[in-house]
Amino acid sequence: MRAQGSYFPVFQSPDSMPDLQGRTAIVTGGACGIGSDIARALVIHKCRVIMVNVHEKQSTEALSTIRDEVGSDALLEHRYCDMTDLIQVQEVFSALCDELPRLDLCIFGSGIDQAHFTTDIHCIDAYFGMMWLGHFYASNLLWPLFRRTSRIPNTPAPRVIFEAPGQQRLQSLYDRSSSDEENARRSAYNAEVCSEIFRRSKTSLLLGVRHGLAERIVKRHHDKIYALAVQPSKNLADAGRQPRRDSHWQPSNLCDHVLDTLSKDTNFTVRSSSRIILYAATSPDVESKYLNGAYLVDVKDLAADPSLGPGFWDISERAIKAVVGKDAMVPWDHEWVKSPKDVSA
Repeated sequence: MRAQGSYFPVFQSPDSMPDLQGRTAIVTGGACGIGSDIARALVIHKCRVIMVNVHEKQSTEALSTIRDEVGSDALLEHRYCDMTDLIQVQEVFSALCDELPRLDLCIFGSGIDQAHFTTDIHCIDAYFGMMWLGHFYASNLLWPLFRRTSRIPNTPAPRVIFEAPGQQRLQSLYDRSSSDEENARRSAYNAEVCSEIFRRSKTSLLLGVRHGLAERIVKRHHDKIYALAVQPSKNLADAGRQPRRDSHWQPSNLCDHVLDTLSKDTNFTVRSSSRIILYAATSPDVESKYLNGAYLVDVKDLAADPSLGPGFWDISERAIKAVVGKDAMVPWDHEWVKSPKDVSA
């Protein structure tokens, strides 16, 4: 039996995606791995894609590779941004909101491929900062543009898609100078850490996307915008079922403590691929089945107490304001303002 609100779609082939000509997408982490595949598929289907990435070399190589395949006229560009640096997030995404005439898709997929806990430049848990906080702030800065796009006649509703980190991070580096027993202990420890990261990440997306953006913003303000969370994987096979363990991590800051307290998951099954993101971005099912706030993955015992949503939302906004300033957040009820292009039209 699936948890209420979870949805496991039948994956469509990227070849069957609709024509996206005239639409614009932002893909964070779009210069490598799954993100690169997503950017490539969107560009092939004539979407303008803006890759936001922190690695210049990866971005240059991805741009070159995709243009070699699609053609030099491919609508593809890159913006530099470290999604854990909230000051940069404010600068980059505020600029994008001001300059873009429309925004149809935003796929938040930046991640950190490490098997240990670390903090970012703001002394916030780096996984929480990258996977949720930076992307949450970016969605807030872009919301007026989403709202403007949603009011363009005969235009599909814009979609904001948050990608949870996958279980593919379970592999650890093998140290040839260490004994097999030491490597086994290290691998077991890293696997346990990754399980904890996955559990917290999933809980963050359930509370932030389903019980936050979808319930608190979209429905309250009657926005024609869809917010979804997805769980991709680099392979189609189940990654296995992991039991929940009680966290023994000592909270180093408030965000870490909140995530440790909020996590309610008991076990999970990972079963998806990068196609699930393309499904979330382009399938008509999202509107016809009204999948707002859905978590697109086949899961068992998926749980996140809705009553914890307001607390999670509050800690997210307070963390951003503590770093960027009390006026950092764009009011969620900010009215749609016509751009100069709209006025001239």
